[in-house]
Amino acid sequence: MGDNDNYKKLTKPYDISLPFFAYGVLKPGEIAYSRIKDLIYEKNEACVQYSMRHRDGVPILLSKMRENCETRGYLFRFDDNDKAYETIIETISGKLYRWGTIDLGQEKVNVLFGRNPSNGSDPIEDSVDRKSYSGKNDPLFREGLQLVKDNIQSESFSDEKGFFNLQMNYMLLWSAIDRYCKLRYYRKKEHESREELSNEKVFKEALNKYAGGKHYRTLYTTDDLSKKEFDLSNPKYCLNYYYTLRCNIVHRGKSSYKDINLLLDATKDLLKIFEEILEDAFYEE
Repeated sequence: MGDNDNYKKLTKPYDISLPFFAYGVLKPGEIAYSRIKDLIYEKNEACVQYSMRHRDGVPILLSKMRENCETRGYLFRFDDNDKAYETIIETISGKLYRWGTIDLGQEKVNVLFGRNPSNGSDPIEDSVDRKSYSGKNDPLFREGLQLVKDNIQSESFSDEKGFFNLQMNYMLLWSAIDRYCKLRYYRKKEHESREELSNEKVFKEALNKYAGGKHYRTLYTTDDLSKKEFDLSNPKYCLNYYYTLRCNIVHRGKSSYKDINLLLDATKDLLKIFEEILEDAFYEE
């Protein structure tokens, strides 16, 4: 399956003069809010009588109004509606969502309903708030990263079994990073999302903080043997270096034992970098 197979861009809603009700990743304190926050001139907490389900770990709003249901979010009014809705459709998957309108108080507002909500979605678990989505509870960002951290702190990776364990931890870390990129940027090709991340101020600062002064050895890709250098003057190269290390694990299987120290250092550094990225993304204003 190629990068394009799961990509479908939304079009803008019919009436972009309407305000927008946000209940998912675009809410304040959520992973993609910073992408539109500077375009908002007024935001107010709001509640609608519609229910949510989960699909691929994100909420989708059902299109049928029910008096006994409730979803909490925010109503946004924009300074520049055209730019704001363009940003939204560059962030949100057209595979998962479609535009609609609902009545909120005395006015109509734009909202993103789940596309074909009965297909591949699940009820929201009893253990979480069914009325208000929180991306901080994503298992990859919470339990997944904690598992990596615990394993790195407690395990010895000097033997063959330990080396496989280290590789599994690095792959789990990258699963969390890939999820972050998909939720925050939604680009047609995966490398475009990674490039967006490498341009983020928080990534650049965390990279210098935790990997400054590091001299990782040169890597070569498994497909065309192109050279990958870790160059702190170019954050894009650095993120591509970390990703090449991931790809080499997948395609080569067990690497040579000379990679143990390299992989351990990379896992520790990238984990700290990504934790700072998540802290910044979920910062509540």
